[in-house]
Amino acid sequence: MPSQHFKKVKRKFIQELKETQNHSQMSWCHTMLRAAERCQSDDDQKDFFRFILNPDDSFDVQDPVFMEIDSTKDVLIDGVQQISVKECDDEKERDTVVCMANEVHTNGKTTYIKSSPITS
Repeated sequence: MPSQHFKKVKRKFIQELKETQNHSQMSWCHTMLRAAERCQSDDDQKDFFRFILNPDDSFDVQDPVFMEIDSTKDVLIDGVQQISVKECDDEKERDTVVCMANEVHTNGKTTYIKSSPITS
């Protein structure tokens, strides 16, 4: 049975979705992250992701499987990382190395990672 707090989170999430006429990827992402951040307990977060994956509560949709992780361990994300990208254009193919800066933020048991390219 979902908690009263989760029901409030869900109402606010649906209200925010209805108040925006057109969603971009960024607005959808911000709405999702705000709702996830409002979840106060593990059960709230589980109920939120169950709702996102199956908003109509259909019997045809399998329940997600949740895993417990050790939240006391450091997140193994480097602050700076290099990614090799294969570029193909005009019959030419080349590898380009992109440097990314990663910012890690943990709220409760949810970790957010913001990655941005480093430009010189």
